[in-house]
Amino acid sequence: MLRFFSKIRMKLAAENKPVKYMRYAIGEIVLVVIGIVIALQINNWNENRKEAIFEKKVLKEIQSSLRDNINFLNRGIRRNNAAIYSCRIILNHFEKNLPYHDSLDYHFSVSLEWFRPSMNNPAYEGLKSYGLHVIKNDTIREKLADIYEWEYMEILNERQDEYFFGTIAPILTELFESYKVRGPMKPYNYTKLKDSKKYQHILRTLISNREHQNVYWNIIINSRQELVNLIDEELTK
Repeated sequence: MLRFFSKIRMKLAAENKPVKYMRYAIGEIVLVVIGIVIALQINNWNENRKEAIFEKKVLKEIQSSLRDNINFLNRGIRRNNAAIYSCRIILNHFEKNLPYHDSLDYHFSVSLEWFRPSMNNPAYEGLKSYGLHVIKNDTIREKLADIYEWEYMEILNERQDEYFFGTIAPILTELFESYKVRGPMKPYNYTKLKDSKKYQHILRTLISNREHQNVYWNIIINSRQELVNLIDEELTK
């Protein structure tokens, strides 16, 4: 096309027709500009298409991690409820002055179990390094930051660890033959155990802490489920 106009321009120049020559020259320039604009638009379209594909991939990966988080926390709540139940079984025996039975050995162990959740999301960490601007939906982008930039979960984990190793563990060595995770724990002396104010205080504190954790974890589960639903809506657009 450009060669065709070039030939016409040369012919008009040879025939000394400057007005027509200028018209064709301007037309040729316009065609070149239009060609550049079209090429840029095609390039932009390709780039936008690549970004849309990448965004969809990232959203699916984040959604999968969120569902893993939800399942993980639900498992933690079940573990907490089992521990709370065992704590109450033991306290009930103490309060009613019931005799020792070896079935209590199981509850002594379960009552001390704790769950340490971790809400890591590699897909979100990767997205941060690339740039959150990839997520076009403002609501999803803001909720992601709210969910994964909150350190309170780790603070609770640290407090839980400190309480077990700093307060509970030293007392256990005085009251039980051994501590086995999900295994029976036999007391040295049931009467002494029953009369221990420190041990009773521990059981009540564990109940309170786990109930608080369950409330907090349910809030986290609901926020993540809400985000899963938003991503579902975005992916179906």
